[in-house]
Amino acid sequence: MTVFSIATSKGAERGACHHCNLVVARFFVALFSLLAGLASAAPYTPNSDDQILVRLSPAEQALGQPASAGSEANAIRQAREYIDYARQREDSRFLGYARAILSPWLGSPSSPPIALLMAEIEQRQHQFAQAQTRLTKLLERHPNDGQAWLMLANLHRVQGRFEDARHACRQGASTLPPTTVVICQSSIQAMTGQLPKAWQTLQRLADSGLASPGNEQRWLHTLLAEMAIQQGLYDQANNYLNAALQDAPQPPYLVYLQNDLRLMRGDNDKVIAALQPWQDRENALLRLAIAAQRSHHPDADRWQQAYQDLLNAAQQSGRDIHLREQARFQLQVSARPEAALQTAQANWETQREISDLRILLASAAASGDQDAHQQAMQFIDLHGISDAPSQPLQDASP
Repeated sequence: MTVFSIATSKGAERGACHHCNLVVARFFVALFSLLAGLASAAPYTPNSDDQILVRLSPAEQALGQPASAGSEANAIRQAREYIDYARQREDSRFLGYARAILSPWLGSPSSPPIALLMAEIEQRQHQFAQAQTRLTKLLERHPNDGQAWLMLANLHRVQGRFEDARHACRQGASTLPPTTVVICQSSIQAMTGQLPKAWQTLQRLADSGLASPGNEQRWLHTLLAEMAIQQGLYDQANNYLNAALQDAPQPPYLVYLQNDLRLMRGDNDKVIAALQPWQDRENALLRLAIAAQRSHHPDADRWQQAYQDLLNAAQQSGRDIHLREQARFQLQVSARPEAALQTAQANWETQREISDLRILLASAAASGDQDAHQQAMQFIDLHGISDAPSQPLQDASP
């Protein structure tokens, strides 16, 4: 999920709600490189309390100072800004700010826009059970809320509950645009033995020009790229990713998906060139560490240590780093397959996207764990999943 993909709800990026018109503020700001000193062994201590450590842009200063919204409409607008900024900059602090803005309006019951925003925050923080409960309660009161059904469908899909996801797609069909329903259904078909059908459907939709410009079209191209990867069609996957990345700002999920594709193809130098400007972000740092180790890049040890420092700091502070990425680091960088398998299995308990399946299979193979391999294969056989990148691991039982 990846993050994503989360992997994250690509459909939910269409907006927080169909019941309100929100002006979504876009923030194109560059943060100070907070991780520049990660490679040093000792923590930095300023000489005095007056010493300036970082200068924030006016935009970030404004975002970083949550205050009373004054009205529900203002709370919705400000929370939407925080969530968008958190997604684009991968800074979970701003999800906390969004929570703080919304908290005075979490009455019983909350209005649909407030409930949808809170569910989006919970989903982005991988609090899937809380998000599902919130959406279910909302739909009991507002059964025709298409956006809530779409978010619920995505929650079920990323957790491998495909029949529930299908049901949610169908329930939202009466109020969602037809193209959104088609994309929703196809995303489930791709994981349930109908990958060729889903692929052809979405290709026809892309060729038709019916998908709405902006987030829906980007969602469509993203799914086509993911399906192309599942089929081993890497050139087509790259073409769809380029189409999805045409418009600024470029979503981090897509940037990482494109560089994961480059890693699959052995294009390590391209990964390093693309992600070096992003090395203050933990997900970019992970991929830099993988590419650098594979290509014997001079910064390989530095990037490996920087990511390990992030893991250590997260553990000490109680902050979560997504388990799928942690398992990838343990397996592909620090060469600890048993630890990677333990982390991949913990991740599998809550998230079951195709990338989660791949790291589970790879960790099982590297650690020689037949039971873990069988666990993954049972899921594949149950749902009829087809996936070219992991096929060699499926065939080679430990």
